[in-house]
Amino acid sequence: MLDKIFNFDSPLVRFVFRVRDLFVLNLLTLVCMIPVFTAGPALKALAFTCLKIAREEDGSIVRTYFKNFKMNFKQTVLFGLVCLVLAAVGFGDIFALYYYRELFTVFMIIPAVIAVIVVFGILVWAIPMQGRFLNPIGTTFKNAFWAMLAKLPKTALMLISFTVIPSLYFFVSGNFFPLIILFGLSFPAYLNAIIYEPFFTETEEAILDREENSGE
Repeated sequence: MLDKIFNFDSPLVRFVFRVRDLFVLNLLTLVCMIPVFTAGPALKALAFTCLKIAREEDGSIVRTYFKNFKMNFKQTVLFGLVCLVLAAVGFGDIFALYYYRELFTVFMIIPAVIAVIVVFGILVWAIPMQGRFLNPIGTTFKNAFWAMLAKLPKTALMLISFTVIPSLYFFVSGNFFPLIILFGLSFPAYLNAIIYEPFFTETEEAILDREENSGE
């Protein structure tokens, strides 16, 4: 009985390894984001590695992370700075809506909420796209915008995944900081990878088919 439970292929052992991997990825990402300007490479490497985990592809997560972190580094630094500006705008709107809500009318709140959803909806698609596909920054954001619209249910689930740990802070835990250190970025990134993986697979197959047809 115990042999089955602690077998490397058992659900328990696989769960423990998955928790370990997400903790390591979260720590790596936080450390690599310390200079701030490296946020883009750090986050896209996190998304790429989580996609590998979601696909259950073998390999060292640390090696996979840093290989993607270094790939197309200069462009991804610029990409990350654009993402930080967009995120700052989104969080600024959230802050204003929460703390100064009495100053806003319904006709002001609705467009602001839609703008926040669009901004973060684009970001949750753009970051993993930047990690998986070699495209110019403008193309990545354009593709992310259309993916956000075409896959609205997935977009909604991906946005909700980032509220899981903050919700635990408000409703269960009294201290948010340890959760951020342990799984604040890697857990939602992993959930998102599970959600967008089928769409990425379809896109990769379409790209391969197009390349094969163009080569004939």
